[in-house]
Amino acid sequence: MTDQTQPVPGIVSSQTAYASAYSRGYRAYGTSSSALAQMLSLPAARPPRGLVTAGWILTLLGVPLAALFVLVSLSAHHSSSHPAPMWASVMAPLLMTLPLWLSGLICRGIGYVRMSAFRRGAPLREKAWQVWSTARYCFRDHVVFLPHGAHAPAQFARSLIFDTAQHALTGSHTPIRS
Repeated sequence: MTDQTQPVPGIVSSQTAYASAYSRGYRAYGTSSSALAQMLSLPAARPPRGLVTAGWILTLLGVPLAALFVLVSLSAHHSSSHPAPMWASVMAPLLMTLPLWLSGLICRGIGYVRMSAFRRGAPLREKAWQVWSTARYCFRDHVVFLPHGAHAPAQFARSLIFDTAQHALTGSHTPIRS
């Protein structure tokens, strides 16, 4: 029965308010949405760039700093009759800067793995968006349903949408029934 149904994207857009304001010379943005709109909305896809950026910064600071320390140490070792072996003049600066450049390399590695996983999830997010745009919500029964007949309570809308999208991507022809 479609007497009290509305498209899910319409409910989310009509029950979400966007605002912007200037505060201390900066523009601030904010959103406010109803509990129903929050249940029915899809999560925003945000690429995890923070670790990659932090890794590059730490690496680009640590490697030149280590090279500078090595050069200073080698020049000091060469200009004096220092009894320490040459390897100690090289290893000491590298070990001193190790926390900086090694943590940068680790952050970059983890960041690239997360970015790769984010890119692999793009087809599922796109298919979920397509499924979400066809979903309808019944105000009388508090149920989200899809055109092929699958339905779920509003609090399980995301699960229903992502499960349906996953089934569509894997080629499964059995409809999901709740």
